[in-house]
Amino acid sequence: MRILILVLVFSSSLWAQGPYDITRNQSYTQFTALKKAGNHKEAFNVGFKLIDRYYTNTDLYFDVGISRAALPQESLIGVELIQTAYDMEPIYDRLAQSAIAYAFFAKDLLRAKQLFWEYSYFPHPPEDFKRSVTYLEGALDYYKKSFTASQAQQAQTMFDVYKTEASQNMLVFWEKFNPIYSASSKDIIQKGPEHYLKVLEPVKQEMNAGNFPVSYYNVALETLAILTFWNNWQQAHVLIPELKQQFLNPQTAPMMKFKLYDILSKINEVNRNYEENITLAVIMRNELPQFTYSNSTLMLALNNQLFSLVQLERYKEAFTLAKSGQNFIDKVTNPDVKMNAYYNVSRALAYGGDREKGLQYAEAGVNYMKQNGYTEHPQFGKTLPSNLQTLKFYMDKSSAIETNINSTDIIELYNYGLQLGMKKEYAEAVPFYEKAFKLQKPKVVSAKGTQRTAQLDLFTKIGGNLIACLFESNQKEKIFAVMEELKANGLLATQNQMPPLSLSEIQSVLEADEALIYYVDVMRGNINEGVYMAAVITKNDIKYRYISTNGALMRVYVERNAEIGAIEEVMARRELRQPEYTVYRNQDEAGFNQYKKGEFVLLAELYRNFLNPNEGGEVREEYTDAAYRDYIANSFYTDLFSRIEPWFKDKKRIYIAADAVLHFLPFESFKNAEGRYLVEDYEIGYIPAGSTLVALRKRPKTNYEKNVLAFGDAKYQKRANSGRQLKSAADIKRLELDVEASLQKNEPLDYAFATFSSEAMNYLEGAKAEVLAINELVPKTDLRLDTQMTENEFKKMSREGALHHYRSIHLSSHAVTHPFVFNLSGIAFSVYSYPKDGEDGMLTVKEMAQLDIKTDFMFLSACQTGLGKLVPGDGVQGLNQAMLMAGANSTLTTLWSVNDYGTSIYTKSLYYKIFQENKDYLTASTEVKREFINGVYNKYADLSSPQYWAPFIYTGK
Repeated sequence: MRILILVLVFSSSLWAQGPYDITRNQSYTQFTALKKAGNHKEAFNVGFKLIDRYYTNTDLYFDVGISRAALPQESLIGVELIQTAYDMEPIYDRLAQSAIAYAFFAKDLLRAKQLFWEYSYFPHPPEDFKRSVTYLEGALDYYKKSFTASQAQQAQTMFDVYKTEASQNMLVFWEKFNPIYSASSKDIIQKGPEHYLKVLEPVKQEMNAGNFPVSYYNVALETLAILTFWNNWQQAHVLIPELKQQFLNPQTAPMMKFKLYDILSKINEVNRNYEENITLAVIMRNELPQFTYSNSTLMLALNNQLFSLVQLERYKEAFTLAKSGQNFIDKVTNPDVKMNAYYNVSRALAYGGDREKGLQYAEAGVNYMKQNGYTEHPQFGKTLPSNLQTLKFYMDKSSAIETNINSTDIIELYNYGLQLGMKKEYAEAVPFYEKAFKLQKPKVVSAKGTQRTAQLDLFTKIGGNLIACLFESNQKEKIFAVMEELKANGLLATQNQMPPLSLSEIQSVLEADEALIYYVDVMRGNINEGVYMAAVITKNDIKYRYISTNGALMRVYVERNAEIGAIEEVMARRELRQPEYTVYRNQDEAGFNQYKKGEFVLLAELYRNFLNPNEGGEVREEYTDAAYRDYIANSFYTDLFSRIEPWFKDKKRIYIAADAVLHFLPFESFKNAEGRYLVEDYEIGYIPAGSTLVALRKRPKTNYEKNVLAFGDAKYQKRANSGRQLKSAADIKRLELDVEASLQKNEPLDYAFATFSSEAMNYLEGAKAEVLAINELVPKTDLRLDTQMTENEFKKMSREGALHHYRSIHLSSHAVTHPFVFNLSGIAFSVYSYPKDGEDGMLTVKEMAQLDIKTDFMFLSACQTGLGKLVPGDGVQGLNQAMLMAGANSTLTTLWSVNDYGTSIYTKSLYYKIFQENKDYLTASTEVKREFINGVYNKYADLSSPQYWAPFIYTGK
C-alpha cells in the first residue's frame, strides 16, 4: 500500500503523461518482461540504464535492485538500490518492509535497527499491522539461518522492540504528522505554506528530540514544497530556510537530500537567489558521486550552477565550468536535464569567450529537441529556439528579437534593452531599462536576507545599463535619480524603508565648500570591470562623465603583471579555486583592453600591498618601493580623479560615495601631478549615499551625559572547538550555510571561527594603552577592560539603552573579515575556550546592525575594519555600515593593520582635537593625517608614509 503520492502539476499534464511516462518506454517494457521471466542479469543491465532517465522513480530503483540482489556476484549493489528507493520514499509499505528484509540479507543489523524504528511510526490499520508483523517475522526466520547466535539475538530483540513500540509510535504519527500528511493539494494551496510549517512545528520538535523519523519529516517538507511551488510559486520562498536546514541535516538520507536540493534550487531560481544556488550546487556536485547512479543528477546540479553564474554575469567562472562539463552531456539520458544542459553550456561558452562553440551547442540543443519529438515541450520547446536566436544575434548573425514595451517580464525587458544597447540604439533602449528598473524596485524593497541580495544584483545591473544609455542618448537630467536609487537602496531600504531623495533635497544639506562624488559601476551587465559613471554634486550644480581605469592603471597592471599573478594565486588558493588573470608581456599586448571580471580587484589589491608592505607582521620586500607606490597613487589619481577635479577644485570637503572595489581604496592617498596627496588639498570623507548624508545630518542632536565609552584589553584564549576541515570549495559552501543557520538560531559560531584560526589571537598591548590614554585625555570616559571587555557586556549595555549616553564609543581589539563567509566578519571581544553565556566573543556584522546605538562617533580601532563583502547596492557591507544601521552618526574604521605606535599617535591626536579643540570629526581626522605627512610625529620613527595614516576611513555626517 502506497501511503503518499506526489503529483507534480506541470504546465502541461499531457506532456508529463506522454514522453516521460515510464510505462510507455520500450526499454522499461523489455525490463519488466526479462524480470518476469527470471532473467535477472539481463533485466538488471536493461533496467539500470533507465535509472539515469528516471532518476527519482522509486519503483524502478526497487525493481532493478531486486534483480541485482538475485545475482550471486555483488548482490549488495542490489541491496544499495533497494535502500536508495526507501530513502527517497520511506512512507511506502512495500519499500519499508523490503528494506528491512534486505538489511537482514546484507547482515547490516545497524541499518535494520534504524529501519525498524522508523517503520514503527508507519500508520498501519490493525489488519495491515498484523500482516506486516507476519511478513517481517518470516523474513527474520529466513535470514536467521545465516546469522551467528549473537546476530540472531540482536535481530530478534529489535523485532520485539518494534512490535512493542509500534502502537504508541503510530499514535504520534496520527496525532502530530497526520494533519499535513492528510492535507489535500487544495488545502495546501489555499492555506499556504506558512500554515503548514506551523502544523509541522510539533513534529519538528519531536524529530529534534529523537522521537520522530527525520525521513518522514523530510517527505512531508518536500511534498509541501513541491505542491506549493508548482501551484503558487510566489509563496514558496517562505519554505527556503526549512528546506536548507534539512538539506544540511546530517541525518537526511543522500537521495532525499538530492530531492530537497532539486525543489530548493527551483524555488531559489524563481526568487533570483543565484548566489545561494551556486553554494548548494557546489555542495551537491561534491557529494553526488558518492551515492548517485545517474549522470543526469550530476548534470542537473551542474546546470543549476551554470545558470546562476551566467545570470550573475560571472562569465569567466561559467566558461571554465562549461568546458569541464560539455562532454558530459552525451552521457545524460533524461530529456529535461539534457535540453537544459545544451541551454546552459551554450550560454556559458558563448558569453565566456568561445562564441562559435556556444552557438554549436545551442544548435545541437535545437536539433536534439526536434529529432526526439520534444518541440511541444512546455519549457524547452520555446527556450531552446529563443536561445539559439539570441546567440546568433550576439554574434551579429541575426536581427534582434522583436521588442515589446508592454511586457511585464523584467528579464525580457532587460534583455530587450541589452540588444538595443549592443546595436548602439541607446535612446531606444532607455524605455525598456526604465520599465524594468521600475518593476524591479518593489522586489528589492520587499525582499529580505539572501533573496534581497539576489534582487539587488539584478537591480544594479539594470541601473548600470540604464545610466550608460541615458548618458549616451544625452538624457543626463534623468541620471541622478537612477544613481541615488542604486546608492540608497542598500542601507536605507534596510533601515525604515526610507526612500531615496531628490537632487535638490541632497543639495540642500551641502555647504558651499562641499562636494559629493558618486561613482557607479556601469559594467555590471558586462564581462569586464573598471568603468564607472562619476557624478560631481555641489550646492548648485551636478556634472557627469565616464571614468575608465584602463589608462595609467593599465600600465601598472602590465608592468607589475608578475605581482598581479602572485596576488591572484593567493586569492585563488584561499578560495579553493583555480587562478585566472590576463598575462600581458608588454603594453602593446594590453592596448586599450578592459579588465576582465576580477582583474581590477587585483590591481586594487596590488596598491593596497604597496600601501601596507608589513601585512601579517612581516615585511614583503617586493612592495617596499616607495617611488613605485607613489607612481601607482598618481595612476589612480589620473584615471579616477583628475578628469573630474576641475568641477570641485575650489571645494574644501569631499564626500565620496564609492562603488564596487573602490570601497577598498583610501582616496586621500592618491597623488596629483604636483606630488601632493589628495588629503593635503581636501578633507575626504565617505558616505553610502546622498540620502544617507541627509538622514544623518537631520537626526536630532543629543546632549550626551558622557564623552567616551572605551573597550580594550581583551584576553584571547584558544578555542576548544577544533573547527572544520576545508579541502574543497564545497566545504566552504557547507560552512557558509551552517553559519547562516547558526545565526538564525542565535547559536555560537566558535566552530566556524576555529576553522579559520586554530590558535589564540595575540594579546594587544597597544589596545590597553590606547584606551587608558583616552581615559587620561578625555574627561567623562568609562572603560571596560579585561573581564568587562566582553561581547556579553556590550550587548547588555545595548539592551539597557546605556549606549545612548556616550558621544563616542571606542572599540580597540582584533577584527576579522571574511570575503567568502562574510557572516563571520566582526570585531573580537574577550574570547574564551568555550562560548560564555551563549556568546562566542565575536560581535559579527549582523549582530552589530541589530544593536541600539545612538552615539555620535564610533571608532573601531582594529585591523581591516573597513573591509567587507561587495554586495550589489550595498557597497561594502562592512562593520562601519553596520554601525550606521545600528544608529551611530559617524564611524572611523581601518583598511589595514597599523602598528601600535602609529595607532596610538593617531588616536590620541584625534581625540585631543575633538574633545579639547572642539573640532568636528572629519576635520580632526584630516588635520592629524596632514600632521603625519608633514613629519610632526617623527620623533622616534618616520610616520609620514601613507601606511600609517591612510587606512583610517571616516564615514558619516
